[in-house]
Amino acid sequence: MHCNSMPRFARSVLPILVVAGCAKSEQPPEQAPAQAAAPPTVHVVATDYAFQAPDTLPGGLTTLHLMNQGKEPHHLTIMQLAEGQTAADLAKMMSGPPPAGVVFIGGPNPAMPGGSAESTVNLKPGRYAMFCAIPSPDGKPHVMKGMIRELTVTAATTAVAEPVADVTLKLADYSFELSSPLTAGHHVIRVEDVGPQPHELVLVKLDSAKTVQQMLQWTEKMQGPPPGAFLGGVSLLSMGEAAFITLDLTPGDYGLICFFPDAKDNKPHFMHGMVKQITVM
Repeated sequence: MHCNSMPRFARSVLPILVVAGCAKSEQPPEQAPAQAAAPPTVHVVATDYAFQAPDTLPGGLTTLHLMNQGKEPHHLTIMQLAEGQTAADLAKMMSGPPPAGVVFIGGPNPAMPGGSAESTVNLKPGRYAMFCAIPSPDGKPHVMKGMIRELTVTAATTAVAEPVADVTLKLADYSFELSSPLTAGHHVIRVEDVGPQPHELVLVKLDSAKTVQQMLQWTEKMQGPPPGAFLGGVSLLSMGEAAFITLDLTPGDYGLICFFPDAKDNKPHFMHGMVKQITVM
């Protein structure tokens, strides 16, 4: 068929279709969406009895790396303050139950002197208190010796990816529930509090032929060589909160302990059965 015999409409749209087809073929291929970065790492130094840490941090998932340069075990508990509260007020109230309105979001649990511990937590904008509640051999918690400071969290500036966990550990009144047995090797563990009370995970690597009960006895006065070593864990979490820890486990016996005092009788949760000994093969 000759072009002049084509209907006027067809002849008018043909150049448009040709141009559109050429334009489409010249478009660059779609780029893959950018992947979110891993959570940033913030270093915190613990000494007897103070923290060296930033005063301000952006919000979002953050890995806190605690380095213990003191002579006693230390941990880092992070508590979001309620309106009008200050870290100084909190230090005066440590002998009783937590003040109303505060939220525990985790942090690295005990590191031995010269050791370190890590925990990835979700920092929401607000004001926080960072403190160590581990008692000294004299029975006085480190927070009462000045081991507390405030932290201000601003709005998040970067999107980060949540760690991919291969094991989930649920904390409840009064149990540790693992989604699967822990084995030797590398693990990313999501630790979450299913309540109703705040709970913590203190992880201990026991010496050969030692038990978690012997470790509990040692923590009463912390005198003489311990029957194991603290490997960190997650400090206090309020119900509904979660944090992540990364572990490289070797074969042996381990202890899982919660020391938080119960809301009813003020006895530590391990006295209500929240203590567990496991064997890693």
